[in-house]
Amino acid sequence: MKIGLSSYSFRSLMQSGAMQIEDIFEWVGEHGGDHLELSTHSVAPEGQDVQYELGNDAEMLKRLTDASQRSGVPISGICTSGNFIDDSERAFQLSRLKHYVELCDKLGVRFLRHDVVPWSLRATDPGQFEAAFPVIVDATHELAAHAGRYGVTTSVEDHGFFMNSSERIKRLQHAVNLPNFKLTVDIGNFLCVDENPLTGTRACLSEASFVHIKDFYVRQTAPGADWLQTIGGQAIRGAVFGYGDLPVRSIVEDIVASGYDGFVSLEYEGNEPAQFGCEIGLKNAKAMFAATAGR
Repeated sequence: MKIGLSSYSFRSLMQSGAMQIEDIFEWVGEHGGDHLELSTHSVAPEGQDVQYELGNDAEMLKRLTDASQRSGVPISGICTSGNFIDDSERAFQLSRLKHYVELCDKLGVRFLRHDVVPWSLRATDPGQFEAAFPVIVDATHELAAHAGRYGVTTSVEDHGFFMNSSERIKRLQHAVNLPNFKLTVDIGNFLCVDENPLTGTRACLSEASFVHIKDFYVRQTAPGADWLQTIGGQAIRGAVFGYGDLPVRSIVEDIVASGYDGFVSLEYEGNEPAQFGCEIGLKNAKAMFAATAGR
């Protein structure tokens, strides 16, 4: 098991200027992280999340490769957005994501996680999902087939409010039906659609190419304005891994028991200071995995 962090965990520090991408690699190495997963949003200039394309930023690419080499911390995967649901966007999105596949190969990265719809899209009507599903399958299949020629594994994640739930992402994985198209299993994101994180994770681990770990506080109604509302009206907010309400020890036990032995990325999204949340969360995660594996 290779336990590290997602660059997304440091996004607030990078956007404020408190840390640069070079600092993130050094921090991960100094704190015992095995890898850094790169979220393209985390290195985008503030306010340019949607427009930013890492492949067009030669300066950032050089900084990333240099920082990885100096620190000895590998880039394990790339996470980026995607939108296959919009007819006017689909061809462009497929083209840009194929470029990300090629960028992965250039960087020596073998995993690309991409979205298939905008994160914020909420669709509770089953008919809307059913109507969109065939075009999502076709585009995802085309991208994965392209990635297969480069030895890159693509994946979708239980992310947002539309292509989420263990049933929907497993259904997409089954429909695409290519050996290099898998699932990025995020243990916490199932909550966005009110699925139990423990059972959702269990259902998907056999098809996982990557695992994201995190923790949330969960309330039936929002105690304040800074809580995210789920599809069913619950309220969730990021927590330091091990401090929140998710059954993270049981989930870690399931991950180990499943035989998964790949990359695990901590995504810290809480309100506590980012370096504190990342440090304590990483320590807790490493201790839980070590204790479970040692039984």
